[in-house]
Amino acid sequence: MLFITSMMKIDTNYSPNFRAKFIKNTTISKQIENTKSYKDEIVSCIQIDPQNKFDIVALKNIAKYWAGAHFVTNIYHSACAMRDDSKYYKYNQIFAVTKQKDNFENLNSDSILGLVHVSPVDENSLFIEHIETDPEIISKTNREYKGIGTAILNYLKTITNKITCFPSSSKTVKKFYFKNDFVEYPPHSNMFIWYKV
Repeated sequence: MLFITSMMKIDTNYSPNFRAKFIKNTTISKQIENTKSYKDEIVSCIQIDPQNKFDIVALKNIAKYWAGAHFVTNIYHSACAMRDDSKYYKYNQIFAVTKQKDNFENLNSDSILGLVHVSPVDENSLFIEHIETDPEIISKTNREYKGIGTAILNYLKTITNKITCFPSSSKTVKKFYFKNDFVEYPPHSNMFIWYKV
């Protein structure tokens, strides 16, 4: 009896390619050095992958170092719950705008400009759980970057027909949502809704 064997190379170091997913380039405004003028700056819109340890570490670093941030710790804990397959976070998603242009498997927390955590309401509707822009950027009189939050909302508008949120009731926040075509309905309810026309 003749036995034929063949050598098969088995890669025991294989792991699935988990990483932040590049979605598209988008545009924000960046201040021209030593002026009060701005120019268009190309940045990346990405989806955070909670199964990628580098994405989780990046969110953890942001939660630690974004002084004055209101919601980034909530976004980080939500990502951890998504990683752990919590039934309460099923189908939730986290998106970011970042200066990083490549190598998204090694997400750099220093390059992230803004984040949003959304949950599904139904098949064509999203609820904004939390949205946050780097507070160091928005706290300055002469901001280095403008339009980060708008860039995030503009991306969400491409993937759903309706967006709802209950933001803080400050005049600045309300003005931001009105500027981005949200309506407060019912009036004085602090519930803001955007519908695809």
